[in-house]
Amino acid sequence: MKASVVFKEDLPGAKKTISKKRIVDRKKQLIENQKIVKRKQNKAVYRKNFNVRSTDNGVSLKKNSRVGTISNFRGLIKRPILWALALLVSFILMLPLLIQIRSYLWEKSRIIKIDDDIIYNDFLINGIGNPTKKENKVISTRLYTPQFKIIKYRVKRGDTLFGIARKLNTSIDAIITANSIKNAYSLKVGSILRVPNMPGIYHRVKKGDTLSGLSRKYGVSLNKIADINDISSHILSIGDRIFIPGASLSAWERAEVLGNVFKTPTRGRLTSRMGFRRDPFTGRIAYHSGIDIANRSGTPVYSSQFGRVVYTGYKGNYGKTIIIAHPHGYKTLYGHLSKILVRRGQVVNQGQLIGKMGNTGRSTGPHLHFEIHQYGKLVNPLKMIRLR
Repeated sequence: MKASVVFKEDLPGAKKTISKKRIVDRKKQLIENQKIVKRKQNKAVYRKNFNVRSTDNGVSLKKNSRVGTISNFRGLIKRPILWALALLVSFILMLPLLIQIRSYLWEKSRIIKIDDDIIYNDFLINGIGNPTKKENKVISTRLYTPQFKIIKYRVKRGDTLFGIARKLNTSIDAIITANSIKNAYSLKVGSILRVPNMPGIYHRVKKGDTLSGLSRKYGVSLNKIADINDISSHILSIGDRIFIPGASLSAWERAEVLGNVFKTPTRGRLTSRMGFRRDPFTGRIAYHSGIDIANRSGTPVYSSQFGRVVYTGYKGNYGKTIIIAHPHGYKTLYGHLSKILVRRGQVVNQGQLIGKMGNTGRSTGPHLHFEIHQYGKLVNPLKMIRLR
């Protein structure tokens, strides 16, 4: 009789124990599989910062030295900003030195021109010695360049700008600009004037001004301007005053100072000034916006300055009126006319006949009411014209 061998695995209880163990192992395996799946899903992210390689013991992660960590990436972003700030600070600190270097190079490369009024003779430039007496005289008269300086002059009784300029061998424009004179007839006895010892004008530096630009504007060589003012740099400071030798004011600018911008528009006697006065109709104190020049009706009225006629017609209390626009924001008004001889838009010259004196509007008799405006503000005509 054969004996049957029974293994432990075949026992009913053992089978149940083995099956439970297998179930637990499967659960563990599923959990591990899920972790591996998650790792595979995030593989693209890890690949940027790490090198993944499999070993016998499992998966190992090695840090990628080329890319760096996220914190290093942020550092790479900040680094260019810090470099830019460092460069900016360095440029600001070096700016004065760069300006000095540029000025030195400009002064070194500046070409000295021979101007007609400074004049270097040919034999002097060529180094020919022992000139004759006649040539010596030519050298002494033509080569002499006066040194620029300011003379202080005390105004005496009877002095005028023309007289002072003639006495000190300069120009009235130089005196006007050196002392910022607005009215040539406001000189006071005993006051001190700063008088340049040569003709020219002062120019106040504005934004955008350059030596080359001033040279072109006034027709004076750049070298002469630089030498007279002892300028060693081409950089000009806004507000500085530079003397331009040989330059002159425009006719309009000079006329403003001399009181010749506007000419008397008609002949007659001054019957009313600009300012507060007693109104001839109401008897109350009222402001009079111009001057009145009385004469016979029909007396010719002339344009006080060249310009364009912007208004002709009947204008309330002014009666028949002409308004003319002039340069630099000026306008002149001619009121109470009996006849208008120009039309709107017409260009008129200084001293041109434009109308006839009359008694139209709010008037007590034949006269011309004359006003001057600049940029919309009233100007006293007696400061701009000279009544005879």
